[in-house]
Amino acid sequence: MPAFVPVLALQDLPEQGFKAVEVDTRSILVGRLQGQLFAYVDRCPHAGAPLRIGKLRGEELTCAWHGWTFNLLTGSAVPDPAFQLTKLPVKIEDAHVLVCL
Repeated sequence: MPAFVPVLALQDLPEQGFKAVEVDTRSILVGRLQGQLFAYVDRCPHAGAPLRIGKLRGEELTCAWHGWTFNLLTGSAVPDPAFQLTKLPVKIEDAHVLVCL
């Protein structure tokens, strides 16, 4: 059974935004928006671009390479929800953010 691993201290996570973290050579996008915690693999499903270099507007992140936009609260592409970011289970425990790989 996969285990949750600590990726950063909760105090290091912005209230409205995200951080990219490296875990076992994997880049993960971890963030909070509107009080909701999320974690995704830091790759655009379209061309593999690192999402961390994209532009955040509200709850939507636009990929820097080809302009695809994703809602970070749902992981769905806007306007076509058939395309999804790879979501990872995430939780807060003892003032740390933990992600399940």
